[in-house]
Amino acid sequence: MSSHPRTAASCPKIWAIGGGKGGVGKSVVASNLAVCMAKLGRRVVIVDGDLGGANLDTLFGCPRPARTLADFFAKHVERLEEIAVPTGVDGLALVAGDADTLGSANPAHAQKQKLVRHLKALPCDVVIVDLGAGTSFNTLDLYLAADVGIVVTTAEPTSVQNAFAFIKTATLRVLEQRTGVRRREHDDSSLRRVAGEGPDARAALVRATSLVVNRALPAEGRRVANLLHDLAGRFLGGQVRLRATIHDDPAAARSIRAMRPLVLAEPTSPAAIDIAALAGELWSPSAATTPLRTGVNEEVEHDGVRLHVQSEDLGGGQGAVRTQIFFADGSVLFTRRTPYVDAFFARLHVAPADRVRFHHVAIVRALRSGRIEVLRRSA
Repeated sequence: MSSHPRTAASCPKIWAIGGGKGGVGKSVVASNLAVCMAKLGRRVVIVDGDLGGANLDTLFGCPRPARTLADFFAKHVERLEEIAVPTGVDGLALVAGDADTLGSANPAHAQKQKLVRHLKALPCDVVIVDLGAGTSFNTLDLYLAADVGIVVTTAEPTSVQNAFAFIKTATLRVLEQRTGVRRREHDDSSLRRVAGEGPDARAALVRATSLVVNRALPAEGRRVANLLHDLAGRFLGGQVRLRATIHDDPAAARSIRAMRPLVLAEPTSPAAIDIAALAGELWSPSAATTPLRTGVNEEVEHDGVRLHVQSEDLGGGQGAVRTQIFFADGSVLFTRRTPYVDAFFARLHVAPADRVRFHHVAIVRALRSGRIEVLRRSA
């Protein structure tokens, strides 16, 4: 990579992609997101931050780089950009991790701090760090050092559980860094105390989580996002924003076997289109300030059928609250969208903060009273 003087204003944006569970598709999302950003004309460096199981070069179909992060940690090179290699995609370079050298997965604290400084000095527009699975200090510290933290999960219950564990542990890591108290000595009461201290205190403690639900239907993505947002708000004082739901697409598996990023191999496939939309969403100047759609989720057993009821505030742009009822397979049974100005809210004198809850309760009552038939589907 070419080098040129950098100023604070020209430092690259750093996006870290993590998650609590392996096998959810973090590396696939990271590699394809990097390609999309390069195709948008951005200078991109993707860093294989899975320090014990690096394999991004395989996903790009690149020769194994001769120099990796192990060389950087061992001071065989002076600058991180010296080990960045071409990927075959214009504008996109790869900093490879190391899976062969004993100890490379556990750099010292000073080495991590040096890595973060050099990431912020890379001559590019975006740095995408593909983190390893789990909640080791190395993973969490790289995740928290980024400008945007992206958590990838699937809709499977175990994956969602691990995603929340990752978000919770990241919050505890911030608490540890700011108080000096080891995270094992914190308990849920300390997090609940932070959650109740008001929005300013919460924002100062932990940033919003950008969520990507992989291999799922859009309805499943919304359900998972609302569930994690509810949990994060209740127990951590944080927020979870759904950035993308990526379809379960056989083209993704074909691209991995071909060692060619999906957005290049099959750019019109559903998953490739979803990832391209994610790139635009994350790069948008308003991405960090997009109002969060708050929601309520509930599982309801009715007439022997298990249903999922989801209500969300669509925000000021649409000026409405929407409740949907889903079958277990994610298909939609019922949808009701009610504008803020509707008589339903005016008659009950509902405060803006309570709109979603009132709307949700009304729809659940209608379902249980038989006013919504389970076998009738509506768009």
